[in-house]
Amino acid sequence: MECTRCGVLLNIISKIMLLLKKPLFIILSVLLLSCLTYNFQIADAHKYEASGDAWSFVNLGFSLAKTGKYGTINATRDSLIADFKSNSIENKTYHFSKHITWRPPIWPFLIASVFTLFGYSLSYLLIFKFCLHLLGIYLFYKTLKLLNFKDGLIIIGTFLYGIHPTWQIYSRFFLSEPVTFFFLTLFIYYFIRFAKNKSSILPQAIVSGILILAHPYYIFFPFSIWIVFFLYKSMNIKQLLLSGFICSLIVFSWVLRNALVLDTSTPVLTTSSGAVMAKGWNKNVVEEHTNTKGDLANEELVLEDYPHDKTAFHNEVTRSKLYTKASLHFIKNNPKQIVPIILTKLKSAFNPFPETSKPGILELGRVFFQLISLLALLALIFISKNKLIKSLAIGLILSTIGIAIITYSGFRFRMPQIGLELLLILVCVQGIQNYYAIKNKPRQIDFKQ
Repeated sequence: MECTRCGVLLNIISKIMLLLKKPLFIILSVLLLSCLTYNFQIADAHKYEASGDAWSFVNLGFSLAKTGKYGTINATRDSLIADFKSNSIENKTYHFSKHITWRPPIWPFLIASVFTLFGYSLSYLLIFKFCLHLLGIYLFYKTLKLLNFKDGLIIIGTFLYGIHPTWQIYSRFFLSEPVTFFFLTLFIYYFIRFAKNKSSILPQAIVSGILILAHPYYIFFPFSIWIVFFLYKSMNIKQLLLSGFICSLIVFSWVLRNALVLDTSTPVLTTSSGAVMAKGWNKNVVEEHTNTKGDLANEELVLEDYPHDKTAFHNEVTRSKLYTKASLHFIKNNPKQIVPIILTKLKSAFNPFPETSKPGILELGRVFFQLISLLALLALIFISKNKLIKSLAIGLILSTIGIAIITYSGFRFRMPQIGLELLLILVCVQGIQNYYAIKNKPRQIDFKQ
């Protein structure tokens, strides 16, 4: 046993030494570490400025860690920030206020785990996020190895994954998108391992459920990929149904929890779903919706023409149901606006350019990457004969169309898929390299003829 372990260790060391001999690897590694360090310093310097959605996730995780309950506590944001700054949280008692299910649960549960294991410091959350990103970089590297990319492309692709401008933008906040980015990368890795017959169906099916609970925007994503892969006859019906069942089982475990805790018979994944739907279906969508500010739309607009008791009290669940019913009422009573709204949201979902200005070098990098990604996506759909790659590309398009129509899309929500988009770009680059390598290959004269 000891000899086997020594052999594995020596093999790993030899691979590392081989990589260190490559100047490209050394240069890009230094640049990557410099970029990660710089982003961490910025994030750490502004950690006490967390607000809005970012603070909501921290608050949920904090409540779970201190009270064991998923919801809010009887403390204001300002008072909690003051407690974080003074390191007085360990010695203080906080009381649970109420259950809420506005946010998906994975990131709050991870936040609670970090607080419980390491202590109540926002810096620990940032360290965890950056460590998770390092693990994601490694998984992306392993994914490229699985697909037999050339060494140069693997090194460059892994580097681009690590410093991606979109990741840099969102790594500086406590939002759930960077965490979802990791789980989507993990799903792609396990799905490709399954497709290559190097693992069972279980890992990718389990991770798909976690992915949806990390960000419901991707609720159609794994199912779209599985169905396309099945239609290409690369996945049998048993594997398709089993994957869907395991994924659904994980997702509905949270729905069941919500039904018990919130005392409702209405299936609830997150109570924000009603408001999100209302933001994507109202009279101002065509004129005002953009891929940069779609989540800032006013969900109250859909209630203006919907008959309801304005004086009635609505809890979290009934408010979500009200928004959903009002959205369906709007769709039913405004048939001429349905197609324009859908086209507006689909244009935003796939448009690589910001529909309202977003200044900065990172935003410019994001636009360039999204443009190349869109071109690669279209090229693979019409040219590629690889069933696995086409399943990933078509699945991404179908899931984006589905969620954009029901709710809406935008730059922020699309952030977690940048790993897959980069993978598709690298497939195109390698295809171009192979084409020109064959085209420029010297012809050999057969003297036997």
